[in-house]
Amino acid sequence: FTSPAVKRLLGWKQGDEEEKWAEKAVDALVKKLKKKKGAMEELEKALSSPGQPSKCVTIP
Repeated sequence: FTSPAVKRLLGWKQGDEEEKWAEKAVDALVKKLKKKKGAMEELEKALSSPGQPSKCVTIP
């Protein structure tokens, strides 16, 4: 099962990375970012607005 958050972030994947590896990496990232309030939203905002200032997203 792939969560909606993982699916959204996989939409930003670039290049020809192996799908299974990319899914595992993004899933791990989502799990870490969910621990910090607002981090997922900030990451999605930064990805969807390249060149625009955004808050720093740190991975705990």
